[in-house]
Amino acid sequence: MITVADIIALPAFERIELAAPCAGAGAREVRNVGILDLAPDEQAYADYLPGEFIASNLGFARDDAALAEASLLTLIKRNVAAVAVKNGHHPHLSEAVRAASTSAGVPLYLYDGAYHEVLAYQALDLIRRDGEESDKGRLVDALLAARDSQGTRAKLYQLTGAMGATLQCLAVAPRNADECSLYAALDALAEVLRAFKADWASVDTVFACRYHDLLLAFVSYAQPPASVRAASEADLVARIQGIGPLWLGVGEEGPLSDGDLSVREALAALKTARIEADAVVCWADLHHDAFRAAAAASRLFGRTAAFHRALLEEYDAENDAELAPTAEALARAYGDVRAAAEQLHQHPNTVRYRLRKAKAVLGMPDAPDREFAFLLGLIFLDRTNPLLGR
Repeated sequence: MITVADIIALPAFERIELAAPCAGAGAREVRNVGILDLAPDEQAYADYLPGEFIASNLGFARDDAALAEASLLTLIKRNVAAVAVKNGHHPHLSEAVRAASTSAGVPLYLYDGAYHEVLAYQALDLIRRDGEESDKGRLVDALLAARDSQGTRAKLYQLTGAMGATLQCLAVAPRNADECSLYAALDALAEVLRAFKADWASVDTVFACRYHDLLLAFVSYAQPPASVRAASEADLVARIQGIGPLWLGVGEEGPLSDGDLSVREALAALKTARIEADAVVCWADLHHDAFRAAAAASRLFGRTAAFHRALLEEYDAENDAELAPTAEALARAYGDVRAAAEQLHQHPNTVRYRLRKAKAVLGMPDAPDREFAFLLGLIFLDRTNPLLGR
């Protein structure tokens, strides 16, 4: 998806600023670009559609402030993505126009730079590029859906051209995503990767692409010694951080045939970075959360856990009991009855009573408490996963 932030980052703009406050201006989607070069007609600019970024120098209005105001007010009512007015003819933007921009949430910009025909060309080229990046995103989806090592290698080669022995994925997201151009960040990331490859002989292939609202970086290595890989990873992380304020998730380097796993690891690490507000999170540092993320990705594990939870929930529904929330609290407390009781605002003996009931419901009446607590930890593993936003 192309946003207003992507458009105003184009080189056609030498200087650009909002003419009036407009919340969320940079995050508005842009689907097309147009040029305003005539006064409102009887159809009130019906040809200008929502999602279009409109550029104009208001040359048709000349010194007619009333016509300029009427034109801009009519255009704002069309709920276009944004309006950019070139300073060439010293346009007068009335208070009514500025107020309408703020009220309607349609950003109005003043800019210096290239003619709007040049802007339109660059913007349309960016929209075309976005289509190509969407195709790459679908290839990433296909990679994650691959069921065997041969299919994984084939999808990776199709996407990245990687032929090295190993591959590592890093997931990147701008911190201020609403106002940051994802494509400007993508270009910066690609340049970082090119320089990184030039400086490290062990690097076979580098590649970067957009994946939904984030970026993925792929690095394929010719399997150097572990000490070299550790140094090169630290260097790469530092270089990527130099792009600007962003969140970074680092997957593990592994065989090319397991490249899809590095992508999953990087995405999970990035999600943790966002949740915990850590600039960089590595999969190797997730510990318990790594196992939770792995469990959440397994259909068989998820189905098995859901079956056991359903037994407790059905008993609760039939008997007006609270075995399921008690079992989940005990899982979160790693089997500590007192900690679970505090979380539930119950007496520890109440938790112990419910624990005995839960054992019976799950067909384990004689199981030791530690063994049962371990089972509950598995049953509720994905439910206690911060990567899932719980």
